[in-house]
Amino acid sequence: MQTPIPLCDPHFHLWDLAERPNPNLGDVMPAYRAADYAQDMSELPPELQRVSGVHVETVVGQVPNGVPIDTVEETRWVRDQLEPTEQPFGIVAYVHLERDIAAAGRTIEQHLAAAGGRLCGVRMILNHHPANPDLTWPQIEDGVLQSDRFREGLALLERHNLAFDLSCNPHQVADAVAVFRDFPNLRVVTNHLGFLHDSEDQAHEDLWREGMAALAALPNVYMKLSMAWFARDAFHEDEAKEAKIAAVVQELIERFGSSRCMFASNYPVDKLRGISIGYLYAKFLEWSADFSDDERRALFHDSAISAYGPLA
Repeated sequence: MQTPIPLCDPHFHLWDLAERPNPNLGDVMPAYRAADYAQDMSELPPELQRVSGVHVETVVGQVPNGVPIDTVEETRWVRDQLEPTEQPFGIVAYVHLERDIAAAGRTIEQHLAAAGGRLCGVRMILNHHPANPDLTWPQIEDGVLQSDRFREGLALLERHNLAFDLSCNPHQVADAVAVFRDFPNLRVVTNHLGFLHDSEDQAHEDLWREGMAALAALPNVYMKLSMAWFARDAFHEDEAKEAKIAAVVQELIERFGSSRCMFASNYPVDKLRGISIGYLYAKFLEWSADFSDDERRALFHDSAISAYGPLA
């Protein structure tokens, strides 16, 4: 039997609203703990063997005047959840990098202590849309990417050797490229296929494609091949939509190279869309079937480690 491909899942989430209330998550799934994630990942195809993973923050932006969420406590809770699994993991935490640079510095130090050597990155969701509130995250004002304070925040990450998870809409990518061009030593991990959005016009896809080419031109920028339903809703139930996603994934791998692309589960968010781990990773295997063994190892494992560093 062929040796399984090692798998690092570089994008999953855990929560328990009874223990840690988080109004951003609603009440569709009150809890998703480490044991739930392990159970879902047991459905992986036999060609894959999970060896590590990266938890990504669930704070996703504080609602103004809303219930405060202790972001450092999330890091501590996630560490407590995952340490008993005895499998290497990293943590991407939430830090607001733009409002108060001194506070951001203190928060990073607190995350570092809470993570116990496992903090590998920071995500501050930047998605903002002038006309569509569904594509705008809480607390994100227009113009963050043009802010000198945001650049100071990125410099903090660079000094701490932490990656930055980039989450923004296609029309924001040009501004993001202008920023990250000035931070060649900062590893930037683009989330979710660059947020190609379903039900948009051709101009949207053209803008997305232009942005992906610009990001790919920066050698320090990586791409997460994840959350495919955002680009084609219910792709797992429609052959034409699935074919479109396959083409998008292969286009991104061609642009960025296998050494800068990584498959990710985005669980349990994709689970809430009716997409099982077995189906999702079978498609990842199918979409990468024509790549070499080394390229597939990069897509399923090595690129994530390159982006986030060795996981403890």
